[in-house]
Amino acid sequence: MIANIRVHIDGQSRELCFLDLMKFSEEQVRERMEERGFSDQSFFICGFSDWEVDSILSLDEAYVLKRMIVELYDGDDFIVVHLLKNHKSFSEIIKHYYRFLTKDEVQLMKILWKNVEISSLVDFFYQVNNWVSAVQAYVEKGVVLNTSKGFYIDFDYSNSL
Repeated sequence: MIANIRVHIDGQSRELCFLDLMKFSEEQVRERMEERGFSDQSFFICGFSDWEVDSILSLDEAYVLKRMIVELYDGDDFIVVHLLKNHKSFSEIIKHYYRFLTKDEVQLMKILWKNVEISSLVDFFYQVNNWVSAVQAYVEKGVVLNTSKGFYIDFDYSNSL
């Protein structure tokens, strides 16, 4: 989680440093910035070099993502990186907790539809017209993530199944 930190000075921004946020606490970073004469409002994160992601975040937001990675995803940054690379907003990322479900889209749909009445299923399939659109409908709603590792499901949604 190597953050590209930039500073605002006199209406201009310039690169300050690259910093691995996993190695330092938020307090340590703030103290060091203060020592160098930068206020909280004068610096920001404009991406993460190790993830090849350009995303503007405050230090607070970056450390919320760090806590998600450490506490929710047991140190695995895959989901957070996937969401950032797919241009999901910070607020959208923190609203959801995803867990791995399956690599098989047939299994995915069986799980999603296990308690659905057949008439509702027929109506849904009629609206979407085909299998790919059926899977994509769940992806677009944010219920399912389609990743290179397989399908992940929103934890809150999976508890309602």
